[in-house]
Amino acid sequence: MDDIKPSKSTKISEIDFKDFIKIISFSALGICIFFFPVIINKQLIFPIFFITDLVYLKYEQFVYICVVVFIALLSIKQIGKNEKDLIDKIDITLKLVSLLILIILITKHEFIFFKDEDLVQIMKESIFKITILLPISSLFLPFLLDYGLLYLFDCFFSRFTKRFFRVSGKNILIFLIFFFIDSFLGFYVVYKLYKEGKLRKNECINAVLNYPVLNFSLVIYISTQLKINFITLVICYSFIFAITNIIICRIYPIKNKQKTFFVKNKYKEKSCRKNKFKMAISLYLQNKEGKNIFKNILNYFNEVINIASNIIPILLISFLFTDILIRNDNIINTLSNLYSMFFEKLKMPYYDYISKSITLGFFNQIYSIEALNNAITFVSRLIIAIIIICQGISFTTNIVFIRLNMRFITYKDILVVYIEKILIMSLIIFLIYYFYLGFSA
Repeated sequence: MDDIKPSKSTKISEIDFKDFIKIISFSALGICIFFFPVIINKQLIFPIFFITDLVYLKYEQFVYICVVVFIALLSIKQIGKNEKDLIDKIDITLKLVSLLILIILITKHEFIFFKDEDLVQIMKESIFKITILLPISSLFLPFLLDYGLLYLFDCFFSRFTKRFFRVSGKNILIFLIFFFIDSFLGFYVVYKLYKEGKLRKNECINAVLNYPVLNFSLVIYISTQLKINFITLVICYSFIFAITNIIICRIYPIKNKQKTFFVKNKYKEKSCRKNKFKMAISLYLQNKEGKNIFKNILNYFNEVINIASNIIPILLISFLFTDILIRNDNIINTLSNLYSMFFEKLKMPYYDYISKSITLGFFNQIYSIEALNNAITFVSRLIIAIIIICQGISFTTNIVFIRLNMRFITYKDILVVYIEKILIMSLIIFLIYYFYLGFSA
């Protein structure tokens, strides 16, 4: 990333007034929709969640029917292909099975193939995020991504993010989407920026595997479920997350990933020393594409609908597979024993509970909290909460998205980063825990 000093000729007065108003108003609208909480019905809520909840309550059945139609059309298109390889045949089968599951849901309001009620509820939430939250969010994403806000983040934060996390400043915006809104929306933003040549390959992999912390509302839910003070939990997991990411970006495999763009374009990353606001606006104007806002929104929406229609069948199958696995205690106990030996060596309290929670968390993070026995000590609950919130990789979230849209991220990359994160977080917690014991003795 280049360091630049502002040119003396770079002045706000030279910028077309209409462009300046558009940059400020559109970026402000995007920030307000996604990140500025408002009080509605005596509740603090982000506008994007209010809009999506309203749609869900009024048009739930209609949305599910639309999803069925989209998946059916994609299936027909694939069936009509003259040449189909093994992957195409598997994909068609998965789509047909998912159609059956969704049709039963619409007609009978239940998932008859699933045994675990908690998992069913979590799956419904995931389907809601993909079928309603993701498409509606796509209508407002251009205001965040296409009207100068990325340049503002680059100019203001790149010197900090490059020094500590080896990424450009726009990654702050990406992380905020993961933190406040939703992981699937975060995955799509990373995919979109990488595909357009606005995000490097190493940043893309780092973002998809490291940034997916559980969002703000789920952290509130976990703090309530595990009886942990919310502020304490946020401070603890934010510290662990930051230290872990500082380490992860400097070791294999992310360290070895190419710092190249997917496509070459005129987008320029700049880290500014002075007059950062002026330089950000100037750089945006030099590189703007002049897209019609309504066509741009429609392109985002169409792309998201296609992605959602492809994700839902795989998501349903992944939850079905998870439901089968968690009913088999032998499999879960065998996987838990791998963690248990490690945590026992660290002399962690209730290491068996911690191990089982992490195992279940790999399949789905929220389910691991639902299945937890709250009778364990506060320290053990805090350890579980921190690891579950920050682990970033799960079978029913980013692995599904990666294998459909980012196949350059290999299973080896996913597994290695996942193990690294669990080990690094555990060792950091271990050091803090025993320092606290020694200090309080």
